[in-house]
Amino acid sequence: MSMDSPATFQQKFKRQLTRLYSNLIITPCLLCGQDAKDGYLCSACLTALPTFTQACPRCAKPSLAEALCGGCLVQPPARTVTRCLYSYEPPIDRLIADFKFHDKVFLSRFFAQQLADKIISESQPLPRLLIPIPLHQNRLKQRGYNQAKELSQQLSLLLNIPYATDALSRIRDTEPQSGLPLALRHKNVKHAFKANNKQLPPHIALIDDVLTTGHTAEIAAQVLLAQGVKQIELWTIARTIRHY
Repeated sequence: MSMDSPATFQQKFKRQLTRLYSNLIITPCLLCGQDAKDGYLCSACLTALPTFTQACPRCAKPSLAEALCGGCLVQPPARTVTRCLYSYEPPIDRLIADFKFHDKVFLSRFFAQQLADKIISESQPLPRLLIPIPLHQNRLKQRGYNQAKELSQQLSLLLNIPYATDALSRIRDTEPQSGLPLALRHKNVKHAFKANNKQLPPHIALIDDVLTTGHTAEIAAQVLLAQGVKQIELWTIARTIRHY
C-alpha cells in the first residue's frame, strides 16, 4: 500500500483544515470586509456584482435582445439552454478564483443559492438530473475537490434535483482551457469525456463554474446526447464576455 510523503500529508491536512474552518466560521464581507449578514457579501457588494443580463438563451452569447443569435440559428450547439449568473469580470472573478483554487468551498453555498433563485424565478421545467463537469483524476488529486461537484451538491439540496458524479468521466488529462488560444480549445477537449454505462433521464443540466468559449460543455453535451439524453442545459456561475 502506497504511503503519502510527509510533505504531501501536510498539504492534505492543511487543505482539510482550511475547508473545515471555511465551512464553520462566519466571515465579514469577502470583498470589502464590512459586516455581511449572510456571511458572504455585504448588501452593497452584492448589489454591485456584474449581473449577466441580455444574451442568446441557447448559448448565452451576449446580445442586444434575448433571442437566438445568428450562430445558434445556423449551427445550434448541443445544449438547448444556457443559464449564467454573472459576467466574468471584477469582482466576481476573484470570488470564483477563491472558490476554485483557494479552498473556499463554502462559496458553493453562496453561488448555488444565487443560481437556484434565478432558476426558480424563470419558472421553466426543471431538469431531472444535475451532472457536474468532471475533472481528470490527476487534476482532482492536485486540487483536492471539483468545484462543479461542490456546486451541484448545493443546487441539488436547494432545488430537490438529484446529482450524479458517475454519469460522465474525464478520460483525458487536458491542458487548462484558460491558458490556450481560442483556436486550440476545441481540439484540447475533443474525446476528453466518456459517458458511463448508466441510464440517464431525458432532461439534464450540466454544471460548471465559468463558460468561456463553450467547447468543454459542447463536447460533454455531445457525449450525453449519444447516450440518449434529449435535452441538455448548462448552468454556470459566470460567462466571459471578452470574446465578443
